[in-house]
Amino acid sequence: MARTVRNGLLATASAALLLAAGAGTAQADTRQESFPGNWMMVAVMEGDDAFGPIDIESLHCPFLKGGHPDASKACRELRKAGGDINKIPHKDVACPMIYKPVTAAAYGMWDDHRKVYAKQFSNACAMHAETGSVFKLK
Repeated sequence: MARTVRNGLLATASAALLLAAGAGTAQADTRQESFPGNWMMVAVMEGDDAFGPIDIESLHCPFLKGGHPDASKACRELRKAGGDINKIPHKDVACPMIYKPVTAAAYGMWDDHRKVYAKQFSNACAMHAETGSVFKLK
């Protein structure tokens, strides 16, 4: 039962990000000359329910001013991983065993391939250990 609820919440969070990024997707296609390179909309939602606080930023590589607070590092990590967040090397860090769930979601284009990512983590430390700087939005 808990797994079904968690999967449902993850799907809801992913859908919310995709809906939020949907308008940007159409604009990105028409403004491709204005935003050359690879891009992603990245979001972090706090909590277990579908209506937790959410932070959303745009990430453009090569990075543009504004948007993602650590774009240069996030772009470097994504470049090494071929744009696949799952392939970012995991950091060996000791995270507290505090359950404060976050859901990370991303949507965008990398080397002319559409990229979609969504995963729930037990806390922000676990998320950053697995995804590097991509979801460091604060």
